[in-house]
Amino acid sequence: MSANPAQQRSHWLLAALLLAQIVLMSASARDHQSGQSMLRTWIMTPLSFVANRADRVYSAVSGWIAGYVALRGVREENARLREEVERLAAERNEAIERSTRLDLVERELGLLARPAYPSITANVVSRKLSIWSRRLTIDRGTLDGVKKDMPVATNSGIVGRVVSVGPNWAQVQVITDKLAGAGAMLQTSRAMGEMRGLGNDRCELKSISTAQEVQIGEAIITTGLDRIYPKGLLIGTVEQVESDPNSPSLRIIIIPSASVDRVEHVLVLMVEEQDLGSEEADKSSMGSR
Repeated sequence: MSANPAQQRSHWLLAALLLAQIVLMSASARDHQSGQSMLRTWIMTPLSFVANRADRVYSAVSGWIAGYVALRGVREENARLREEVERLAAERNEAIERSTRLDLVERELGLLARPAYPSITANVVSRKLSIWSRRLTIDRGTLDGVKKDMPVATNSGIVGRVVSVGPNWAQVQVITDKLAGAGAMLQTSRAMGEMRGLGNDRCELKSISTAQEVQIGEAIITTGLDRIYPKGLLIGTVEQVESDPNSPSLRIIIIPSASVDRVEHVLVLMVEEQDLGSEEADKSSMGSR
């Protein structure tokens, strides 16, 4: 038989009274070690366990977040420093290139050995170097006073002469061109001959007698007799001397002093044939006094 509702209510009431009695007894009972009520001990024990685990999880998560933030900050700082290093490296390379260009300009556009003639600077804008023709184009022309046959040089030596000219450009036939020539002489012995281009990166000094003593490395300079190049400008140095028993003249190979194939900046000497003629006349008159 099943219990009637009145009996079920009495059972639940009895259970509630027993639970209340236990709670009251736990509340009044004291733990001998801690001095706290047993009820408080029962409640706080599981809660403390949960709180400890939660605190550990929170500490671990907090530490991970802090580490991540710190690591991200380090990465950002490294990226910034890397960009700074790259910027400084680019500035350094730019400074080196600027210094190199400045040194090159100073070497090529420095005072010539005989700076007795007005000159203007020019940049080489193109070049044609072949076995048939060796020419440079510069960015100066008639608007700057440049004329045909004006000599072109660097601080190292002569480069060539102007063979055609426009308003803001001029073509220069370099001294290594097969059709190029100049009056030349050995600087030490003063023996005179003719310089001719060989169509490569060398020149040749002709018409020097086999009886003439020529030293390797001896300087070759202009004579001024060609009415183009002033006297005393450096052409190059002797690289090789060849003697043919069937020829009265030596074959003398010259290394040009100016880097005619790689030159980037030149000087156009603003000197014309009549200027060279008057100069030679002045020298002759001074010598006769």
